[in-house]
Order: sequence, then structure tokens, then C-alpha cells
Amino acid sequence: MKKLLAMLLAVLMLLGASPLANAAFTDEGSIRDTYKKAVDEISAMGVIGGFTDGSFGPKQILTRAQAAKILCVMLEGAEKVEALTKLETGFSDVPTTHWAAKYVAYCVDKGIAAGIGSGRFDPDGKLTAAAFGKMLLVAYGADAAKFTGAEWMKNVQDSVGDAFLDYKAGNFDSRELSRQEAAQLAWNALFAKEADEAATKDMASRPMPKSVPESIKIYSIGSSFSNNCVLGYLYEMLQAVGVKNVTLGALYASGCDLQTHLKYAKSGEPKYKFYKRDSNGTGKWKTNKKVTFDQALKDEDWDIISFMQTPSHTYQPAKNQLMYYVQKEHPDANFVWNQIWAHAKTSKQSAFVDLWDADQDKMYSGMIGLLQQHVLPDPRIRTLMPTGTAIQNARTSFLGDNLDRDTYHLNKGIGYYIASMTWCCALTGCSPEQITLTDKLLKYPPRGFDANTPGLLDALVKVAQESVANALAKPFEVTQSKYKTFPG
Repeated sequence: MKKLLAMLLAVLMLLGASPLANAAFTDEGSIRDTYKKAVDEISAMGVIGGFTDGSFGPKQILTRAQAAKILCVMLEGAEKVEALTKLETGFSDVPTTHWAAKYVAYCVDKGIAAGIGSGRFDPDGKLTAAAFGKMLLVAYGADAAKFTGAEWMKNVQDSVGDAFLDYKAGNFDSRELSRQEAAQLAWNALFAKEADEAATKDMASRPMPKSVPESIKIYSIGSSFSNNCVLGYLYEMLQAVGVKNVTLGALYASGCDLQTHLKYAKSGEPKYKFYKRDSNGTGKWKTNKKVTFDQALKDEDWDIISFMQTPSHTYQPAKNQLMYYVQKEHPDANFVWNQIWAHAKTSKQSAFVDLWDADQDKMYSGMIGLLQQHVLPDPRIRTLMPTGTAIQNARTSFLGDNLDRDTYHLNKGIGYYIASMTWCCALTGCSPEQITLTDKLLKYPPRGFDANTPGLLDALVKVAQESVANALAKPFEVTQSKYKTFPG
């Protein structure tokens, strides 16, 4: 098994260098949009080639002989496969003169493929999704004996989740598999293995700022929750503490979790809005619609790239694969993690109710536990923005559970202010007391308060500074506020 995986890793090294250029097949227009990127990647590696007429045949059903070649090249690499000499397969319908003889012989020797009985392999037989899934799993080192008998297909479906994340386990059934689907699965398998390997290694990143830098380029990959941190006061706060050149980018798709980001990244679907603001331009936010993951990712040489997960229990394997995808494009960037906040106690949002039993304390402690399990051990994460703890700290003040605007998104005044301050301090090393920016803070007063209330502005700034300072000092526990009652 170790030898098999070592061979797989050898060909995986090709993935990082493989071009994303269009494969230029004559029937390129017939390839489904969501499979085009996988076809380009996998054909560039020589894993799946076209036909002599220049076509790819995306909707043709994968044959057993073609599958043997795919697995052989995946494990050995295109150049080494050409040097294989064994042609004897032991099957009457795959003589040594057959084009796929060496691929079939290789897969049979490795236990990846077997005949259909009566001394036949059936090289032109159409392959099912379940059968190809079985071949991929065995190539990964799974015990082939697990996928025999009456329950073999169910066992395949139960085993494929981690390796083939963006292809539903239930799709590994008796239906026939197209060549474009096979390309996607082959790329998924190769990518997943390489991402797992990368997750154990530190990145050669630029040093994180220990003091206020002269320039900074921050890119947020998230949803409306991360937008609450980036689109509010962050730009002004960074400039207020002395950052001369600020560039902010925020990739947004509603409710987008790690799994969905990975799916969109690998499919190239234009599902995003991309918000950008920089001091080299007008200094105002610009919004581009129908943007792909790659377009935003490559828009700048980002210094700091932020990730986050929605209120979900599921982090892996999407976290490792998405981070690896980004790491390939920006190997020197610093990766940071945005800690999400618990919903208001009155929230009826489905994740809050279904996953966290509509319990704010349970959600907060649960999200902390998931961070400690999945994020903190990752050597690629340079720092944590303890936004969720800062918000929870503020809830112990006179503000109570009134920092939201709809029970889960933050209030555009004090909620955004605390989130932006947390990011600014975590990323520059400045202290909350250095940030006294109050412009527009009372434009959106917290629920239960009037903007004209005497002393409100000063009290809000004090709570924000205290909550953020305590979160930075103790990011995984709630610190009680000393401002229990409104001073007015």
C-alpha cells in the first residue's frame, strides 16, 4: 500500500504544474461547463486523452479499457507508463496486440481490475460509476475484498466521501459513467491526495505584520458573515492606525460554506460577487458580479487571505482542499481564520435551530471546539481573528443580545465596528485603544437605543475596545464586561 501511494504522490507533483489552458478538443463546446476545468487539467497530465479525430467524446460512456489506462497513468505518470513492457493480460479478449494490453495487465497485477469471467476482460464494456469508484478506491490503497459480494456497491458509496467530495456518494451506482464525469473523478482523486499531503506542511509565507505595515492587501473568502467584518469599518480603521496603502477584497456568495467554495473553485462557475476597495484607486468599494473563484483569487498578489466556515459541523475534507487550491496560486500569502459568532438567542435560522438546538452558548462553545479541532493544528494558519469571542464578550455588557440586525448578521453600527476592530488589531498588532474612529457609528444604533441618547457614542466605543482587547487576550473564552449598565 505504501508503495502504491508513493507512486500516486509522484504523479501528483505534476498537478501543481499542469496548465489550466483549454484542451482545444474539436468538441470542446460539448463538454459540460462544470466539467471543463477537470477535463483540461486531467488531459494536460495525459491521464485522459482525446481520440485520433481530435475529439474528447465527453458524453461517451467510459469503457473498461479506458478506465484501466486512466488508473495506470494516475499511479505511474504518463512518461513511465510508456516504458511499461508487460503485455500479457491472461484474458482472451485482450491479446498482446490490443492497444490497452499494458494498462489492463498493470491494473490486474495491482488488484485494481479483474475479469468478468470465462477468461474475458470485456475491454469495450461500458463502465458504471460504482465500478469506477471501486477502482479508484483500490488504487488509493483500499482493500479490494471490501467491494465484493452483494453489498459491494453500498460499500463503495460509504467509502467515497472524503476522496471525491464534489461528486455525491449516491451517484456511485449502476448507471453508466461518461468520460467527462470520469475526468472529474480522476481530478478529484488526485487533488484530494495532494491536498492531504500539503496539509501537514508549513507554508513559506511572508512574515505576518508585528507592527503596523506600510501596505497591506487582504482577501476574504467567505459569505455575508465575513462581509460584516470587511465591508464595514476595516478600511478606515487600517488607515487610521497608519497603514498607507490598503487593498481589501471580499468574495461573496450567499451562505457559501467551505464545501460550496471548493465546488465553485473546481468547476469555474461564475457564482460570486467580488467587492474590492483600494487606496490606489478611488478609495470606494467596487462590485463585480458573476465572478469566478479564480478571477478574484488572481486579482491581486494578496498578502493575507482569510477563510471561515458557516455555522456547520463539517470542516473536512473541504477545508484542506480549498486551502490547498488557494495555496497553489498564492504560496507566499499568510492564511488566517475568521472566527464566526453565535446567533442571537431569538434566531430562527435553520443552522442555529437544527445544528445548535437554538442555544447561543452551545453554538459559541461548539464553534470554538471545531476551531480547536480543525483549524489551530493546521501549520498554514498564521493567526485567528477572534471575532466571535469579541461579539460574545460585548453581549455581556449593557448592550445585551442586541448586536445583530436580523438575529444573525451584525448590526451595521456597533456590530460591524467590533468585527472590523478585531480584524484590524489581529492583523496589524495595534491595540483597540488606538482606534477611536466613530464616524457613522450612531447611524445604525443598537436595538433599544436612540442615536441621540447622551453618552451613547462614548459608551459604545468603550465596550468595543474592551470586548476586542479581551478577545485578543483570551480568544476561546468569554470575558465578562465591566460595563454592565449604560452609564447614561
